[in-house]
Amino acid sequence: MHIEENRLQNTLAITACNRDKIEINGTNHSLPLCITEKEILPISQVSLQTVDDQFFLSQFENTLAPEVILVGTGRKHCFLHPKITAKLAAKGIGLETMTTPAACRTFMILQSEGRRVWAWLWP
Repeated sequence: MHIEENRLQNTLAITACNRDKIEINGTNHSLPLCITEKEILPISQVSLQTVDDQFFLSQFENTLAPEVILVGTGRKHCFLHPKITAKLAAKGIGLETMTTPAACRTFMILQSEGRRVWAWLWP
C-alpha cells in the first residue's frame, strides 16, 4: 500500500514533539500554547488545575468554535473535571484529554480530514 501525506493549504503543522518542546512549522515552542487551524495562541494559565469551561469558551467569542478541542496534558495523562466536558458538549464542542504527544498526532490526523480542531498543549 502506498501512503502519501496530504496537508491542507495555509494550515499549521506540528512537526515534532518531545519532552520540553513542541515544534510547529519548524519553530520550537517550550511554553503552553493553543494551536488552531491558522494561528498559535499563548496559554495564560500555566496549570491544568486552574482550567475551567470559561477558559475554553472565552477563546471563541470572535471566531468560529472548533468541533473538537484536544488537551495535551504533558507526559502524564490527566483528566479535566467532567463539568467542563459537559458544558462544552452543550455548546456542540467535543473535549478530549490525552498526553501531549498523543494530542499532537490526533490534531494532525483530524486537521488532515478537514475538521475544525484546536489543541491546547502543555509540553
